[in-house]
Amino acid sequence: MKNKKERLKMLLDKQKQKAIDEEEKREYETVLEEVQALFPNLEDEVEILSKEESNKIIDELFAEFPFHAYGIDWTLVFYKTIFSNFIDYESALAELVIKNHKIHNDIGYIIDLRYQHVMKTKLISILHRVEEVRKWDRYIYSPQIKLVIEFSSNDIAVGWKE
Repeated sequence: MKNKKERLKMLLDKQKQKAIDEEEKREYETVLEEVQALFPNLEDEVEILSKEESNKIIDELFAEFPFHAYGIDWTLVFYKTIFSNFIDYESALAELVIKNHKIHNDIGYIIDLRYQHVMKTKLISILHRVEEVRKWDRYIYSPQIKLVIEFSSNDIAVGWKE
């Protein structure tokens, strides 16, 4: 009897693991489709990070900036600019980041907290596609210059550390 229970438990564990693997594969495919839609040109070097690397980047973002239940707590971020969705924020955002941070080859991460994979590319490539990248619960993060962009409701918030 014990042997049957052990085999049944092993079969159930295998089945659970298979379901988890299939869900992870679907999430990865969703991220891959987004990468192909956002960066159709091959000259844009985009990498989808592994779950482990993605978790490190997300943990780093959470350690750098104060989060609460609804995203970043902007009242605790000293250096910030909030753009209204109703203005031409794209060029103003690019100008703010390029002027203040003199980005050249800085890396940017597109972090979507719904999925387990983070996209990595040059920050300038992300800024040129900010409207396409923009979604609720998504962040743009550049660890070199300690910069984060959050898309909340009708605003675009940019924060950085000196």
